[in-house]
Amino acid sequence: MMHDNDLEFVTEVDGKVIPPPSAQPTNNVLANMKAGGVAGGSSLNNNSGSNAPSYTPGSSLPLGASFNQSAHPTACLFHILFKGSAFTVYMLGSKAMEGIMVTVLCILLLAADFWVVKNITGRLLVGLRWWNKVDPVTGQTSWIFESASPTSPDGTNATTNSFDSKFFWTILYVTPILWALCFMSAILWLRFNCFVTLAIALVLSFSNVYGYYKCSADQRAKLNEMFNAGAEMGMRAMIRNNVFGRLGGMFSGGNAQQQQQGATPQVHPGTFA
Repeated sequence: MMHDNDLEFVTEVDGKVIPPPSAQPTNNVLANMKAGGVAGGSSLNNNSGSNAPSYTPGSSLPLGASFNQSAHPTACLFHILFKGSAFTVYMLGSKAMEGIMVTVLCILLLAADFWVVKNITGRLLVGLRWWNKVDPVTGQTSWIFESASPTSPDGTNATTNSFDSKFFWTILYVTPILWALCFMSAILWLRFNCFVTLAIALVLSFSNVYGYYKCSADQRAKLNEMFNAGAEMGMRAMIRNNVFGRLGGMFSGGNAQQQQQGATPQVHPGTFA
């Protein structure tokens, strides 16, 4: 197809003028190639869009990597912040500062964690609180363990967030276990300078565990079920392996040997040459 601004060349061979070849086939080929390329590109885009997994830049992280499913993300952060800081200072602080500074800093972080867990995170994450009251007249100290009502004042259900509850109890139970492992390793390696820090960490962490255990009837029921299930499994294993029969056989065999040793020997008269 010729346009007004296109140049037209004329070829003359032996006095004969040969008209220029038509550009229509070339243009048709180019047009077909272009159309095919556009169609192929669109089909590729469609295929890639249908097969490729969808990705949203603002999508949330998995459950264990973010607090998006928490009703109180700030409380969750502070529930683990001081614990992690104290543990990090205890494990790595001796390489950067003196031992007395590590002890003082750990004690301050542990005290801050104890106060935050006792007064803030437990109330917000699981609706529990424990505290003590001193009678000004008698001076007697009474411990009070409280749990939130299952219904709010307006009559609606006030159940705690599932993520908050699991996060709170998991961190609460894991903390004294870690400090107990550190205490046993300190005993094995004879690190007596760490005993004060570890003793305070164990006392404060176990105090929160015991206080919230007394507050939560649900946790008491769960722990009782765990203990009962463990005892039942142990009894089944002992019965399966016939432990009682073996113990009975050992005791009966021992008694028989003692009776045999304690029996008076029988003397038979005889004649010796």
